[in-house]
Amino acid sequence: MKRITGNRLRLSLLILFGWALIGWLAGALLALVGEPSFDLGGISIPKALLYAVIFLIGMSALFDSREVGLTAPISGRSLLLVWLPGLYAVCFLLLAAWSGLPSIALASSLLVSTTLGAASQELMFRGILFAGLRSRYSALKTTWISGIFAGIAWFPVWIWYGAWEQGVADTILGFLLSILFSAIRVRTGSLYPGILLHAVWSYCLTLLRLSGEGVFWSQLLFIALVVPLPIYGLFLLRKKALAAMPDVAVG
Repeated sequence: MKRITGNRLRLSLLILFGWALIGWLAGALLALVGEPSFDLGGISIPKALLYAVIFLIGMSALFDSREVGLTAPISGRSLLLVWLPGLYAVCFLLLAAWSGLPSIALASSLLVSTTLGAASQELMFRGILFAGLRSRYSALKTTWISGIFAGIAWFPVWIWYGAWEQGVADTILGFLLSILFSAIRVRTGSLYPGILLHAVWSYCLTLLRLSGEGVFWSQLLFIALVVPLPIYGLFLLRKKALAAMPDVAVG
């Protein structure tokens, strides 16, 4: 497959449109016909998420691997930058474990779903879209713009289910966390740490919500709780830090 050079923003937006169709339409249609997932030994694998990841892996071949972050981190030391969101994830997991974890089958299905979801979103927003935006804008502007897209990505899904409050909350939360994940993408020069962190974060948070322990947090209170994370992300993207980064990390 021929790789695209030069301004790749238009291509990345077309891929975003295709990805959204898979997530919004395919997922809804599969749910309507009663076939939303594969069953693999009792583990449920969402079809729409799997198709989205396969689609994005194929589309990423149009870009240089460094542009989309499909390379190793620039150093082992750069991985230490995930300490703060990692601490959040550990706290969520401990709270969920304290109030009771789900069955092994359900926990395994959730692990697969959250991992596919994390890979899909990171490949799209911090990989392909990030590469397209970086062909025209600075790392900081790219972070803001990709964050807006990431925030509104799943809002139509919540509208479909009539859950407006959840949709607004997830839009805000998606935007805030996108700033953090973009900062990690830039500072490590790789997409892999963000995929792993996103998967762990989503898994632990989902376990917490299922445990019932998350119900005492209102949506606004939870958003307020995670505000330090995008602030930390902006700290990682300060000019002094970016000035010392090699091109592969910034681009």
